[in-house]
Amino acid sequence: MILGYKKLFPWKNPTEFDRKIIFGHKKHTIRVDEFEHWHTGRRINHCYGVRTKNFDNFFNNECTGTQKITIIHYPKKAIVYIDDSRIGVWDKVYENTYYQRIKDLAKNDGFDSVLEFFKWFDTNFTGKLIHWTDLRY
Repeated sequence: MILGYKKLFPWKNPTEFDRKIIFGHKKHTIRVDEFEHWHTGRRINHCYGVRTKNFDNFFNNECTGTQKITIIHYPKKAIVYIDDSRIGVWDKVYENTYYQRIKDLAKNDGFDSVLEFFKWFDTNFTGKLIHWTDLRY
């Protein structure tokens, strides 16, 4: 199955997801999966430009597993849950977290900082972590 990626973040910096996936810095992706398509053993085609003339299937591998992820935003904080266990809190006022697991999650998903992660996931979200390594939270 195809996993499509953007080449630019909404704030116009390059994502470099292709390089990060190929060299092992991006270890999973976070997606909505309402039809339960993603499961262990599913082939992954990592691509840019899906359904365009610029289509680029830059890497292939296999799904090694999934985990549920929920991000709940409140006025002054956001809380992240993986498989219904809280892994940490993001303080929106001070743009900071003291939770290493949130820092690891952001880095392993290809973001350069926790701030970038929460700029991308800036609303309530429920979906899946799609893994292609043995990493789990």
